[in-house]
Amino acid sequence: MSNALSWSRSLGDAVQSAEKNVLTVFSGRPDGSTGIAWSGDLVVTAAHALDRSEAIELEVEGARRAVTLLGSDPASDLAVLRVEGSALPVPNRADVAALRVGEIVLALSRPARGLRARLGIVSRLGGPFRLPGGQEVDRYVASDIQPAPGHSGSVLVDASGALVGLNNAGISRGALVALPPSAVAKVVDAIVEHGRVRRARVGVGLERVELPRGVSEKRKQERALLVTSVIEGSPAERGGLLLGDVILGAAGRSTARVDDLMSALGEGAIGVPLAVEVLRAGEERTLELLPEAR
Repeated sequence: MSNALSWSRSLGDAVQSAEKNVLTVFSGRPDGSTGIAWSGDLVVTAAHALDRSEAIELEVEGARRAVTLLGSDPASDLAVLRVEGSALPVPNRADVAALRVGEIVLALSRPARGLRARLGIVSRLGGPFRLPGGQEVDRYVASDIQPAPGHSGSVLVDASGALVGLNNAGISRGALVALPPSAVAKVVDAIVEHGRVRRARVGVGLERVELPRGVSEKRKQERALLVTSVIEGSPAERGGLLLGDVILGAAGRSTARVDDLMSALGEGAIGVPLAVEVLRAGEERTLELLPEAR
């Protein structure tokens, strides 16, 4: 019984250690949503929980404070808020690389009715992983904590209360997946600098197709991307890409899936020449495109 009580109290200590970083965000929803004090005067919350038509407020130490929305990123479902004149506590960050399947984690949220905690274990570790908008995440953490209303944007902590990541219920159906601090930091930095996460584009519509046997055997690649549309005035049109071309590779990597092309179109690809290998009328050739910001 004493061991069980000690374990129970250690979990309570973990929650108490982390709860100062877990805040309530009010934006048109009576129950509010969860935000995490990220650094100094910045708070990160779930983008989908914000009502852009309403003034956004943050509850800090029992008092509501007006905040400024710096920007949001639908792909990661993250938004960044600034609290003027505040020095928010910075969360301790867990060593996510050392985390193992089976370790205990807690999901913390703070709707208007107060702090909530749910207990679970790490059910899966994975990576690299690509978000819908193309951003590559080195590692992600899935827990067996069942998604529930308000859990997107909640905080996942380890048994010491250190930050494992921000939970997202939309990445994997039926599972709560946490984006680690390293991935969140990239989104935050981009929003602070540009007001959004900039990504590159070439301006094409694509469909996955099987390659002819000869090409497949030569390239050791079964599938590629058929160009089904080319936007007028886009980098693809300027670079000579045509309707019906099959994109075999980009930046020296095969493109068997759309995600493979997206991996070459991060923020760093904007304005940088991109070598694209295509199959046109049975002939392989290389085109040079100059991706632009979306």
